[in-house]
Amino acid sequence: MTDAPRETVERVSGQLAALLESARGALRGERDFSVIDVRQLQETIGQMNVLALRWRELQRSDSELAGRMEQYKSQLGELQTILEQIRIMLQSKQAGLGIGQAHNTAVSRWVSAFQQTR
Repeated sequence: MTDAPRETVERVSGQLAALLESARGALRGERDFSVIDVRQLQETIGQMNVLALRWRELQRSDSELAGRMEQYKSQLGELQTILEQIRIMLQSKQAGLGIGQAHNTAVSRWVSAFQQTR
């Protein structure tokens, strides 16, 4: 077996680990989670498409690679959990913005009515 699959899994796992830490930072409120982050995740995970199609074969033929692939699989599970938490966080922020917008509209109407009485 060539080293290419091992290198790919190792490289993608490293990139995914960095993106996971970035996502954790977003959950802690230390940074924003943006479209750029989503695109980076998509690109990083996309690099494993070819290997994912050969997952079983590669696991049987190379025990070291199998361990690395299991680590990657574990990272994907953690990513799924974090993305769900981020989705909930973003929905919460969206709801807060809606409340703020309604408040601003009410204040604007109040100011307008007040000015008409002057």
